[in-house]
Amino acid sequence: MPFSRTRRILLAAAGCAAIGAGSLLSLGQTSARPQATASPDPPGCHFVCDHIQHVVIIVKENHTFDNLFGQYPGANGTSRAREGGNTVAMGQTPDALSGDISHNSGAAIRAVNDGRMNQFYLLNGAQQNGQDVADSQYTAAQIPVYWSYASHYAMADNFFSTILGPSFPNHLVLIQGNSDHAVDNPSGSGMSGGSSSGAPPAWGCDSVSTSRVRVWENGTIHRVKPCFNSTTLADEANEQGVSWKYYAPSRGQRGYIWSSFDAIRHIRYSDQWDSNVVPTENFVSDVQNRQLPAISWVIPGWSQSEHPPESECVGENWTAQQINAIMQSPYYWRNTVIVLTWDDFGGFYDHVAPPHQSKYLLGPRVPFLVISPYAQPGLVDHTQYDFRSVIKFVEQTFNLPEQAAYNRSVNSIAGMLQNHPNPHDLLAPDVQNPTSCS
Repeated sequence: MPFSRTRRILLAAAGCAAIGAGSLLSLGQTSARPQATASPDPPGCHFVCDHIQHVVIIVKENHTFDNLFGQYPGANGTSRAREGGNTVAMGQTPDALSGDISHNSGAAIRAVNDGRMNQFYLLNGAQQNGQDVADSQYTAAQIPVYWSYASHYAMADNFFSTILGPSFPNHLVLIQGNSDHAVDNPSGSGMSGGSSSGAPPAWGCDSVSTSRVRVWENGTIHRVKPCFNSTTLADEANEQGVSWKYYAPSRGQRGYIWSSFDAIRHIRYSDQWDSNVVPTENFVSDVQNRQLPAISWVIPGWSQSEHPPESECVGENWTAQQINAIMQSPYYWRNTVIVLTWDDFGGFYDHVAPPHQSKYLLGPRVPFLVISPYAQPGLVDHTQYDFRSVIKFVEQTFNLPEQAAYNRSVNSIAGMLQNHPNPHDLLAPDVQNPTSCS
């Protein structure tokens, strides 16, 4: 059984963690665009962050904390789900579902049900082959690699998706700390195929001319072209001379919808689109050829994404392949922090009501792991985080200018790290062999 421990408060990490208690960014505020709010922390991230030279952000698809880690010892999980006024035992999630579960903003609002967390079973696609797959979870035997990472490194069990909605807005938060008020996926191109015109699926500036995304602004919903021009973490890195790359599926591939910089006009139509937004498969070769940038986002292809109905086993093996490349590198493992998270709830059950800051903020909990020789080993961190916590950590680590528009009173994930690397993990990291997928 994996070993876990409760959160240890270290001075080094606490020096980096946010302690401000200001209100979080509201998607319904009166400004025309999201506004930046200054961080209460001192500039930069001292102690442990001074030793980190690379941050790798791996983003998988569509699972909640309870769906992957609801039975993890020492964590705030559950093996029982609320269905209306009843409580039922959660079944075992099939490795591959027969279809998707509805997880747009409307579905998320319905499932959360004003914090009751009791209507996941009513979502479209929740009932598959006679099983309520929405109210189900994986066992440790099904996802041994993820449980091994959790036991060796650091896990957060109070990490929420930022937007009460699906992939597009939450992926935007992971590059800039806000979603440009978007709360849903764009219309006009499907998840698994192209639009009705036959164009390749795309959700940003490359989407079909009729594509629109719902945005919640000034208390009302309206629809805009999903091609924005906001300041991103990449822009901050450019100003500071910090290298970055976004590894994602290319145009024409099914996973291209998750290539978030396609929705940022000044990057999509710049030279950096070709130099910095590169195919996913380049990540491992860049690691092996000592060409890893300081900041990396790594987005899987469709079949490796874990997005239902795709295989969880196949997706886990792909994740291990990316992380193994870092662990086996004599240049990068010793100075890298790997962040592994999932972008939204995907229709799966979670029992913890997300803190309510506005109609679409925050969303249900998602799994979150920090994998690094600097991660507190076996940590189960109960601190509240969301995707903005990752952006804040990267800004602290590389002393980036705070130009992206989001409220920095959120906690930084720096609190999941320790002052000195774990000597054992420097020499023998938790390299994982692929599991057999039936």
